[in-house]
Amino acid sequence: MKQVSHAGRRRMLGWMARAAAALPFVAAAQGSGRLKPTPAVTVGPFYPPDPMGLPFFSARALSPLPQGHDLTSGTSGRRAEGERLQLHGRVLNTAGQPLAGARIEIWQVDARGHYAVETGADRDPGFSGYGVYVAGESGRYVFTTIRPRGYGRYGGLIKRAAHIHLRVSVAGRAPLATEVWFADEPGNERDSFVSRITDPELRERMLVRLAPGSDGLPAGTFDVVLPDA
Repeated sequence: MKQVSHAGRRRMLGWMARAAAALPFVAAAQGSGRLKPTPAVTVGPFYPPDPMGLPFFSARALSPLPQGHDLTSGTSGRRAEGERLQLHGRVLNTAGQPLAGARIEIWQVDARGHYAVETGADRDPGFSGYGVYVAGESGRYVFTTIRPRGYGRYGGLIKRAAHIHLRVSVAGRAPLATEVWFADEPGNERDSFVSRITDPELRERMLVRLAPGSDGLPAGTFDVVLPDA
């Protein structure tokens, strides 16, 4: 790997500081019977529609963007490497009501630890790396993807536990970007994004527990609560 320059190191550390600042302090309950909004997490440097990359990890936007909700069938026609799973849930307001028409995007690394937008990486051609789903009246969504692996950059200076990026857009509301984490992931406590969530209720909601699904794939539930408009 190339040696990181002082300028590159400053840029990378600056991004890390901004990303950590994007995580809010724990929100108090908004009154009896109301749900706490899902904590926001930065979209990061590899958001497929508009990636900024990192020094020595350049990125190029996916064009055209994949439009399906099965990430395990790449453009090559090959099936993705790794353990397939289903991620499903609902998009709700703080009153627990479903938000119809919510647009949910997810993106993540492949089984080799690379994002689809990373240039020059040895990516899995069977994995699209990005998916989108528009929820109906029930606010429900479902994706078929793989269980991501944790990864490091810059010789371990950046270490991330396994996670899936998720972004929700609803008309009349600001988009919310967050992350899906896994309850049994050994790197969680060393991950600065995961460890920042100290509210037990919110932390529990951010951690997905996989169980056998109806179609034979492991499945996990991740509900998203948007803050009041």
